[in-house]
Amino acid sequence: MLTGSFTKRNSEKTERTKGMMNSNRERKRILLVEDEEDAREIAALSLEEYTLICARDFGDGLRLARQRYFDLYIIDNWLPDGSGAELCRLIRRFDPHTPVLFYSACAYARDLEAAYSAGAQAYLIKPVSFDDITQAVARLTSVPPETAFEARRAESAAILEELAIRQAENTERVEKAKEKSLRAKEKALRFKAERAFLAAGGVRGDFAREWPSVFLGEVRCARRSAAWSGD
Repeated sequence: MLTGSFTKRNSEKTERTKGMMNSNRERKRILLVEDEEDAREIAALSLEEYTLICARDFGDGLRLARQRYFDLYIIDNWLPDGSGAELCRLIRRFDPHTPVLFYSACAYARDLEAAYSAGAQAYLIKPVSFDDITQAVARLTSVPPETAFEARRAESAAILEELAIRQAENTERVEKAKEKSLRAKEKALRFKAERAFLAAGGVRGDFAREWPSVFLGEVRCARRSAAWSGD
């Protein structure tokens, strides 16, 4: 009984671990670039259902954005080593599609204009409530079903096109390899036939003139013999 209980507990633990792994894999990933600890804590409490990765400055945020994939960027517009607008502009160079949400106390019109010009989709001005953050994030990370369908269809079409190109390239390489092999075999046969022809008293000129027709005749005979033996 003890062994059975131990096995059951291990099995349940394994299932819980698998569930946690699947849950983490399915969670959407958010990069928060924020130097203020209070703001990071508010975001973490508001976004518990997401995988939240935090960066405390411009440089760290850019490094993480380059190295990993995210479903949303949340950026403070005022960072210790640079502006959020400039960070957004740099991210847009290698990731033009992932939504960007600004979460900042910079509230002047020029700050908002700079953020939107850099490629942001939304701008939240601190202080921000839990509901404001969760609603903004949910809106920016949700994909309409028709958009998801079109994206998957485009993905499938791209994969099929690439596979067709690779298959054509492989076929071409195989054909070229076959042609190269046949030319090498023909060259070896020609050399052997020429040596026999010259040894029997022939001259190179006669051999060169007669070789193509002789070779083709022998090839035809060999093919006919192979066909007859196949029958």
